[in-house]
Amino acid sequence: MKKAVFLDRDGVINENGPRIDSAEKFLMIDGVSEAIKRLNETGYLVIIVTNQPEIAKGFFGFVELENVHRHMKALLEKEGAHIDSIYVCPHHPEKGFPGEVPELKLKCECRKPEPGMILRAMTDFDIDSKQSWMVGDSRSDIIAGQKAGLKTIFLTAGGSSGSEQEKELACTPDFEAPSLREAAEIIVP
Repeated sequence: MKKAVFLDRDGVINENGPRIDSAEKFLMIDGVSEAIKRLNETGYLVIIVTNQPEIAKGFFGFVELENVHRHMKALLEKEGAHIDSIYVCPHHPEKGFPGEVPELKLKCECRKPEPGMILRAMTDFDIDSKQSWMVGDSRSDIIAGQKAGLKTIFLTAGGSSGSEQEKELACTPDFEAPSLREAAEIIVP
């Protein structure tokens, strides 16, 4: 079985910002490429698990999201780092947004804090939860990782403001770190 590091995207790999729907709005956080390269070189799969409710809300579509991810991968590859896979939850349960996509307005098992994306990746890649980690900047990231049986690292400088519902989620991560760079040092001392 393989070992993996699961990463949230916004606030972990790139700066949090309003609607990252184009390559121009995607700003990589300093040290991310080096951290991911370190994980790659030590045999960890690096897998992104990201909630993208803006798709369900109708703010942007899958094409724009794929363009952002293509840009992100190219930036990482320039620095000798790579992402093994990206899992996206496009769902959002609350209705009432102009232009929303009705078929994506649902409560699902993939939207963090549910562990669906992680569990699917664990099956797809034959990943051992005991050797694997979840790194995120929100409580929902940590809870999803815990539900999947992973060790967890909460990034304190991720900038995730969190919704009122997010703030009510109780969790205790295994570790805290200011950024992905320091998280990688915890995972690979």
